[in-house]
Amino acid sequence: MFKNFQRKSPGEIILHCFVSLIFLAVAASYLYIFIWAVLAGFKTHTEVVLFPYDLPTVWHWENYIDVFTLLEVNGNNFWDMLFNSVWFSVVCVGAQQLTTVTFAYCCSKYTFPGSKLVYPIILVMITLPLYGNSGAMYTLLKTLGLIDSYAQVITSMNAFTMFYLYYTAYFKNLSWTYAEAAMIDGANDFQIYFRVMLPQAGPIFGALFLTQWISIWNSYDSALIYLPNTPTLPVGIYQFNTEMIYRARLDILFAACVIISIPAIILFTVFNKVITSNVSLGGIKG
Repeated sequence: MFKNFQRKSPGEIILHCFVSLIFLAVAASYLYIFIWAVLAGFKTHTEVVLFPYDLPTVWHWENYIDVFTLLEVNGNNFWDMLFNSVWFSVVCVGAQQLTTVTFAYCCSKYTFPGSKLVYPIILVMITLPLYGNSGAMYTLLKTLGLIDSYAQVITSMNAFTMFYLYYTAYFKNLSWTYAEAAMIDGANDFQIYFRVMLPQAGPIFGALFLTQWISIWNSYDSALIYLPNTPTLPVGIYQFNTEMIYRARLDILFAACVIISIPAIILFTVFNKVITSNVSLGGIKG
């Protein structure tokens, strides 16, 4: 049988083309900036300043190699900052996502005192702007001895975030039949969650993990305040910026920016379907 097709009106076609052109222009601008930075990394400092839009006269491949030796902040070299970035982005994000998905599952599938209040409380928390809390947070971390500490990862185990809303919506639409089938086989509550329910939340967990990881990987403000002597790569680039301006080595600066952007570009390219695709809310086929 032939499917019924509904032709778009001229207005819808024009709107679709207009929106597509806007997205294309935005994508082209981002691509242009990245390509410009890559080319700037192959130039000399003089070429970057005087001829910013020209191709390199001589391709200085050594600039990208020099980044690994010249990028140093507070006694931390490139590899130290790379380890710090991986630790605080992967471990912190993983701890927060696992805490949030577990808390959302408990509130969605079990009833306990206060379980119905969590959702509105989180809505209020993410809606109301909170300013001026950096001083209080710094004092708390300093009192706990977590400034410049890898143990600062424990502060990420906070389930009262906007990610709770996504996980709650997912689990509320996930049939309890899966758990009932596991109960018949003798599984307890922990086995049901870790072996049945959590694996089914893998797609949305992966999408939210990657989205937050990209944000944390590129962030420098919190690390600049709470990790002054344990800098991540974005902090290194931030402090490296002023130093390279005075040392007249903008070529090295742009080469460093390109290098630290490569992991995020690779992960987004490989997992872009996971991030952008719709997540199935689950169900039992009859």
